[in-house]
Amino acid sequence: MEAIEITASLKEAILHAYGDRVGTFKLQSVDEATSKARQKVRSQLSKEQRLVIDRALVPFRDWLINRDPEAAERVKKRVPPPQDIETAVRAAEDYALASIAPDLTDEEKALLTSRLQNGRVETVEERNGIKRPPLKLSNRHVRTMACGFAVIFFGSGLAGVATEAGTIVTIVGAAIFVFGFRKWRSGNVTSNIPEVSVFRGGKISNEGKSQF
Repeated sequence: MEAIEITASLKEAILHAYGDRVGTFKLQSVDEATSKARQKVRSQLSKEQRLVIDRALVPFRDWLINRDPEAAERVKKRVPPPQDIETAVRAAEDYALASIAPDLTDEEKALLTSRLQNGRVETVEERNGIKRPPLKLSNRHVRTMACGFAVIFFGSGLAGVATEAGTIVTIVGAAIFVFGFRKWRSGNVTSNIPEVSVFRGGKISNEGKSQF
């Protein structure tokens, strides 16, 4: 395969897996089985084939950056692109290796292509979005807030009999309510996409070595 064909196939794989979603790539870690498959395929390729993949990855990396406004803006300011771009390029390298390897099992090919195909993209809106959790008693923090209200109410009634004791109870109730409220609101800044541990794969130029 020519470099231009490999680049086109990598772009197609991205569009097929993620469509128009743009943002932070969340890809699986490189496990031992994937690392072994990577080493096997590298040992089968000639220096010319490795150079072809190197040339194919350059425009693919540029394409990834340009389709992501945030990454493109960083590069425009001469700031390195987000780390997830390089992670995606390394996953694409494995995908390209699998596409030209002469002797790989179906399982080994699946290992090398799955990281690029089966990841996920966290959009800017999802990463920065604020979603307030519902006010339901099934939420323990909402129950804490309700408990605080109850203590405040009790303190108000107690104040009619013992002013000092009522004031103390009311203050305690307010503290309980504020604690529950803050815990409830803390869910606003939690991303709704779970973090995935990512290791960086080795570059094709490192013959027989993997860089993590």
